[in-house]
Amino acid sequence: MNLFDNILSEDESLFVNPEALDYDYLPKLLPYRENQQFYLASCIKPLFQGRTGKNILITGKPGIGKTAATRFVLRDLENETETIIPIYINCWKKDTTHKVILDICEQVGYKWVQNKKTDELIKEVANILNKKAAVVVLDEVDKLESEQVIYELLEDIYKKCLFLITNDEEWLANLDSRVRSRLIPEVVDFYAYNAAETEGILKQRIEYAFVPKVWSDEALELVSEKTFEIGDIRVGMFLLRETGQIAENKGARKILKAHAEEAIEKLSDFKVVSSKDLSEEDKDVLVMIKNSPNKTITEMYEIYNKKYDKSYRTFQRKLKGLEEANLVTVKEGVTEKGGKSSRVDIVRK
Repeated sequence: MNLFDNILSEDESLFVNPEALDYDYLPKLLPYRENQQFYLASCIKPLFQGRTGKNILITGKPGIGKTAATRFVLRDLENETETIIPIYINCWKKDTTHKVILDICEQVGYKWVQNKKTDELIKEVANILNKKAAVVVLDEVDKLESEQVIYELLEDIYKKCLFLITNDEEWLANLDSRVRSRLIPEVVDFYAYNAAETEGILKQRIEYAFVPKVWSDEALELVSEKTFEIGDIRVGMFLLRETGQIAENKGARKILKAHAEEAIEKLSDFKVVSSKDLSEEDKDVLVMIKNSPNKTITEMYEIYNKKYDKSYRTFQRKLKGLEEANLVTVKEGVTEKGGKSSRVDIVRK
């Protein structure tokens, strides 16, 4: 028996477009978020009339379409006009004012960034954006080390909308009062998808990603139920891909419930954000935690602060982000004197 007898040949793959299962894939149609998209578009509408638009804080749990809906609006905006510049920043990766401004420079085509200070680059960006208008999206805004860039954008850009996306419901309350008073955002809260909506989204992605009619109803039902239970569509994308790959590796031409069950067993290995997507400082924090297991948060901050000399609040934000990404665990404990103490450790596979 040949080891490769059960492997489908290239032209027999169950997949036709596996990229449709990527987290950042933007489908042609985005179901169940029409109301939010129309509202975001209405906030941009004043820019078409030469006035400034509204600033929006977009909140809700992870994996319920906040980023996808916002990027969908930006895509339509870009196709509609050249007088309004759409800018999208992922603050997971660009977590300092300088990194954010460098990213904006790249998006607006300003290349003379070498040896220039942050405030100089901000002026150059403002000169470019103020010739038109801009919609600036700061995704995962709570991951920013400093609120300075928000203040600068509010002060220096004349006609704009700022869309700030966060999973942290307390972020606005903790925002510096000077920034909050200038921002004055309206809040758009994204609700979780219900069971029928979850199944509808997964069906749509199956149509984009797989050969027609290869998914059994039982397999789709199981993946949909698990995705709804966890409440994160990104988990569904992972399960669709894993289930398809398992079926393909077994030489199956139909994706069955047994393949979905095997994929669900792999969920413990699933991470929404991998260490490859982190900033260098976040990666460094992971190394510190790995090299100093089971330390209290206070003890880990002392190690971190010796190298970076940053506030405890900044360190807490980093830990929270790493915890949300399932890269570290933070466990509550009790000291010998009866006080509370939180310990942090690397997630073990």
